[in-house]
Amino acid sequence: MEKIKRKEISSADDAVSTAAEAVMRLAETSRAKTPKELIDEVEAFCLELIRARPTSAAIKTYVKFLRKNALNEELSLQELKARVAKASKTFIQSVEDARRRIAVIGARRLKDGATLLTHGLSRTVYAILEEAVSRGKHLQVYVTEGRPKFEGRRMARLLGELGIPVALIVDSAARLYIEHMDAVLVGAEAIASNGAVMSKVGTSMIAAVAYESRVRVMVAAGTHKFSPETIVGGLVEMEVGDPSEVLPPELAKNMRNVRALNPLYDATPPEYIDLIITEEGVIPPQAVYLMLSQGVGLHGSKAP
Repeated sequence: MEKIKRKEISSADDAVSTAAEAVMRLAETSRAKTPKELIDEVEAFCLELIRARPTSAAIKTYVKFLRKNALNEELSLQELKARVAKASKTFIQSVEDARRRIAVIGARRLKDGATLLTHGLSRTVYAILEEAVSRGKHLQVYVTEGRPKFEGRRMARLLGELGIPVALIVDSAARLYIEHMDAVLVGAEAIASNGAVMSKVGTSMIAAVAYESRVRVMVAAGTHKFSPETIVGGLVEMEVGDPSEVLPPELAKNMRNVRALNPLYDATPPEYIDLIITEEGVIPPQAVYLMLSQGVGLHGSKAP
């Protein structure tokens, strides 16, 4: 929980897996004497998780999945704890399985010798590139730093360890190099029903530049990142980070009438996105609404 609160986990998949593991530990160590007490404790903890990462559609999907498949007052206390553990493990495994399927589907979309641009750190994007390399494809990747936390530096290191030639660039250099790209490949924190993608701040700027340059923009995301609330007009909350990450206090104290803003995510309009790679296949942004309305993926589904 603390790592999620402190924003130390940048990957959406890592964040939801960490959240599910935290709920399992809570249930296992709880001193609740009745099923209702345990459910109330778990519900309160889940609300904290959502508040800690409000943009994350995956965490909201996990909480719904847990409520549907585990939080039942008619169970005994031990049965309830076992159900919480089973549902959480099932969800974590489903996220991992989705990422593996996306990796295979996405790797097929990349041509040998392609030059790609990615932004920040995405486990799903990494999985696609890892799969492509394992299939013998030769790629070049430009990685933006991902200021202010510089997640891109970690992504660059991971890709370099795969043997991929990597160019690490500052975020604002995306336009300078976009004409050399075959495609932009990014991850997502949430995807709205209209196909808009919430991702690392700066993604929308890169997508707009790619659109102008006629470079394809591909988003890699499991269906657990789809946001069903947006079907009925709900908005994805855009989280804001600590301003001190942008303007350290020792500098701020010497600057009059200056405040720092640190948005963590932005929304990329669907018209800037060519396709979304999911575990169910490759879809256009416009198909997200249909998939949500049909309950595709873990939204509202029961654990096997």
